[in-house]
Amino acid sequence: MRRLTHILMPASLLIALVMPAGVAAQEEELAAARAATEPFRDVAAAEEAGYGLPPEGPLHECIANLDGPGAMGFHWINGDLVGDTELDPATPEALVYAPTADGGLELVALEYVVFAEAWDADNDMAPMLFDEMFMLVEEPNRYELPAFYALHAWVWQDNPDGVFANFNPDVSCEAVPDTAMPSAPVAGVPVALLGALALAAATAWAARGRRTRRRG
Repeated sequence: MRRLTHILMPASLLIALVMPAGVAAQEEELAAARAATEPFRDVAAAEEAGYGLPPEGPLHECIANLDGPGAMGFHWINGDLVGDTELDPATPEALVYAPTADGGLELVALEYVVFAEAWDADNDMAPMLFDEMFMLVEEPNRYELPAFYALHAWVWQDNPDGVFANFNPDVSCEAVPDTAMPSAPVAGVPVALLGALALAAATAWAARGRRTRRRG
């Protein structure tokens, strides 16, 4: 009687065997992004790494979906990353935290951002990560920023609308009392953050002005 031998193989190899190459590569990149940002499930660790909540303006608030159910959450932004055109799955420009019922914050998503003026100066198409194309957010916009490209990756909370959807119907900005909402920026971070955002915005507007003068 022949005996059947069960061979165990690593999960990563099994995934590679059963998934199309493109899907397997995307899953690997998402796993790498999750591993790189795992320490930032602790907001204090994110703050130490240079992420902070803008001290004022629309991006200081919990971002809700104005056209349907769900929300994004609070955006902790890294001022050293948001003003350049480099995109790396392991270093998102923003960390997205959802308010919890007990007044805390839970890391739910990553956001990758690049300003359109700077990107379009050297590229003929929108940026891509995880084999997904970024969405262009034109101006004027609710965030009071120059036009920018953005991509969300819901790597820390399941999203019924998809990993790369902008909003998550399972996230809410209204389900917790106001006292649970952060009311003050991270000490030491906001000034640098505001400076980076202001510089990026000024650079974008200046570049537009130069092109307008040349066309004139």
